[in-house]
Amino acid sequence: MQKYASEKVTYADPNTGAEITRLTGWRANSNHLYFTNNSFYDGGQRIVFESDRGNAVNLFSLELASGEIEQLTDLPPQPYPKDYGLHVAFVDGANAVCVFFVDRVLYRLDIRTKSLEPLYEMPEGYGNHILSVTADGGHVLTSIHERPQLKPGKDPFRQMFEAHPHSMILRIPMAGGAAQVIWEEDTMLAHVNASPVDPDLFTFCHEGPWALVDHRLWLGRISTGKIIKLHPCEAGENIGHEYWFADGQWIGYHGIKGDRKQLGRVSPDGKTDLAYAFPFQTGHIFSRDEHLVVGDGTRDGKYLRLWRLIGDGYEQPRALCAHNCSCKRQRAHVHPALTPDGKSVLYTSDETGYEQVYLVRIPEDLTELPMLDTLSKL
Repeated sequence: MQKYASEKVTYADPNTGAEITRLTGWRANSNHLYFTNNSFYDGGQRIVFESDRGNAVNLFSLELASGEIEQLTDLPPQPYPKDYGLHVAFVDGANAVCVFFVDRVLYRLDIRTKSLEPLYEMPEGYGNHILSVTADGGHVLTSIHERPQLKPGKDPFRQMFEAHPHSMILRIPMAGGAAQVIWEEDTMLAHVNASPVDPDLFTFCHEGPWALVDHRLWLGRISTGKIIKLHPCEAGENIGHEYWFADGQWIGYHGIKGDRKQLGRVSPDGKTDLAYAFPFQTGHIFSRDEHLVVGDGTRDGKYLRLWRLIGDGYEQPRALCAHNCSCKRQRAHVHPALTPDGKSVLYTSDETGYEQVYLVRIPEDLTELPMLDTLSKL
């Protein structure tokens, strides 16, 4: 498997001054992992990403300081345009392990030795969704679902929702052994996210158009099998893109309640639920705590923006940098994710024509960044 010299190019955003580093520059698509899935290991000094280089989709590691890239997998090419969906792989950073599906088989990859072990095989006719690893590193959590026959030319996302496919949430031992079904329903279950601190807790969602699902956000306790609703929505309210805060004490989300846009966080027991009005719509958000939230602006602009919690609310967003991403397909979404130290944002953009992985530094003094509404192109 190949190694690649650094492809890093660093420059300043012309409107905000923020330092941007394009980490990949191969004439092929490269993407960081899904924003709720950890990409980092070695104390945040390295990432795992997927890339099409060599005319096959594979996983690679990248050392952020040197930029050096090393191939981690050697998977057979897929007939174009099919790929393996490696962008929903998950890195257990503490143990330098990465888990991912290839077709119906779930694999465990030791990043340091590159040894690859099969852990589980899906039934025929099923597909997988996002992967997660429990806080103790002992199990993989994911959801699988029946694949309905979709009609061409119609919205596949809505068709999946309306098909009410049989779905199961699985707990799969990292050391090998039988998978345990910990929840199942005849509805699309997705976005299974393990708590970063409690191996017994996980969240998941009923997937579909936000305004149509019966309820979006759920929390489960593996040991008891108990499932509870988090943030029950009122009429005219929609939420999504939920994720765990780093301390495991909150689950973040965003959404709309009537004409009010919201950033929110709810405790795992559902007893404390704080929703804040925030200016400017966004596509995906991420934070490590409530104090600083990054959004990609894919619903109303081409800028990464930062919201800072001051007192009882979030201030007007500050523009971090232009991502200029087309968001024309799932892998080409920006999906911003804060680094473990909270000092930079990892994201994907296809502004060069190919999807590439970027890292932008957050200034220590956020007041150095312009308010988003002062820029002519939002």
